[in-house]
Amino acid sequence: MRLRFLAPLLAVALTALAPVASAQTQAERMLAAAKQLRTTAEQHKATLTPDARAEMLRQADEMEKGVRSGAYGAYDNLPREPTLAEKLMAEHGQLEWLTPNGACAGYTLENYGTFRFSPQINDRDSHCRNAYGHYASYLRYAKDPAAAEGAAQSLFYYDAAARRAAGLPRREVR
Repeated sequence: MRLRFLAPLLAVALTALAPVASAQTQAERMLAAAKQLRTTAEQHKATLTPDARAEMLRQADEMEKGVRSGAYGAYDNLPREPTLAEKLMAEHGQLEWLTPNGACAGYTLENYGTFRFSPQINDRDSHCRNAYGHYASYLRYAKDPAAAEGAAQSLFYYDAAARRAAGLPRREVR
């Protein structure tokens, strides 16, 4: 009974996958097939059982995972999560966004090691010092292409300390 219900749906899905054949590489074909599976699952949401829809989405996930792992050959056009540097540029217009923010007035990259506020005046003093220290580390690492991981980590810590100093909520990490 269940197979009779799924057979017409499978025929619709296979005809919908016909444009996938025009893709160039096997990885592109697999990504196109995964996209089409998701589209078909969404279009037939009302007629599919929850299990059948979940299975279609799981298969699409598996296809995309296989492409990312390189199982279907190299593919350079994978959608990727933006880097923290790209997020900061989009959000603030610059990487070092704490100085224009004004939360750490008086601190600069040149004096963060020696400048101090009285804790009674500014309870964010340690966050400001930490933020500028991490940004200075980022600048040192950014000069060396081999230290890209250290630069990314320093930028992450800079953003976290700067957010605490500015009183902003923590950034979600995925």
